[in-house]
Amino acid sequence: MTPEMLKTELERAEDAEQQSDEQLRQLVALIDRASMPNATLTASDCAKQVASALALNERLRDRAKHLRALVRTADSDAAQR
Repeated sequence: MTPEMLKTELERAEDAEQQSDEQLRQLVALIDRASMPNATLTASDCAKQVASALALNERLRDRAKHLRALVRTADSDAAQR
């Protein structure tokens, strides 16, 4: 990938990471719904959704971290030329 493409991909990855972080903050409401006396969501279903969201968030963070390293390397290589 060219440095420009890497930077574009990094921007997208960082946007996805931020959106995922926001969705994680909204999970508190989901947990509250599952803990109500007449809950419309079971604790098991809630746990599955929370676990999936956390796993996805971790993958997005890892992807952004990897792309940041690639961009730094590409920038360093370009500076040395």
